Amino acid sequence: MEKSVGDKITVNGAELYYERTDKTEKGPIVVFESGYGWSMENWEPIRKRLAGSVEMFFYDRVGVGKSDKSDGPMHSLQIVRNLKDLLQMAKVEPPYLLVGHSFGGINVRLFAHLYPEEVAGVILLDSCHEDQNWKMVPLFTDEVKEDYLNQFTVEATLEEFEQSLEQVRSKSLGNTTLLVVTGGNQPHHTAESMQEWLKFQEELAELSSNSEHVMIEEAGHAVHLDNPVLVTSLIKKMAMQNQSCY
Repeated sequence: MEKSVGDKITVNGAELYYERTDKTEKGPIVVFESGYGWSMENWEPIRKRLAGSVEMFFYDRVGVGKSDKSDGPMHSLQIVRNLKDLLQMAKVEPPYLLVGHSFGGINVRLFAHLYPEEVAGVILLDSCHEDQNWKMVPLFTDEVKEDYLNQFTVEATLEEFEQSLEQVRSKSLGNTTLLVVTGGNQPHHTAESMQEWLKFQEELAELSSNSEHVMIEEAGHAVHLDNPVLVTSLIKKMAMQNQSCY
């Protein structure tokens, strides 16, 4: 049975909740970054399937789940600083295999750019792209557009979210091992907006000279919930490939 340690640590003025599991093999620790407004509980289907094979680190960002709110900024640069400090204070040593879903993809991209020597690999699960708000969102139906723009009340504001998008612009991942996973069945899109989204996903795969792009046709935006078996196998494969390096 998986053992895990859960605790709260005060980081930059806010108590952040995290859980760290044990492992049975050598290799990088898998660090999970959730989508916008989602708590760490959304990783449960992945966590159950990875239990015992890799060490895992889950946490709730400021204002989400079991973590406290803060008066500080909520953009990606601050999120990455918080995560870096949290990992250090919790004595979680690199290398890290970073897994980011949606908005979490922006955060892990920035982390990997700032601390490449600590990152074994990056997995982007239907990740956000820096151009989406001005290229893709106008192609939504009016109803979907309204829902999208009104969602930014849980953690980062719309302004802070757009700051986050700018914080990763033009930032390469060099030759960091990169896997881009895209859901192919997203009914909230129009044909035009989905075409733009797929173009974004291809561009994300170009961020590293050592990348792979996997399409999961039967999955939607939450690819890890729609097809946890395949996503788990992809995470485990990258973790196992990195075992011999450390």
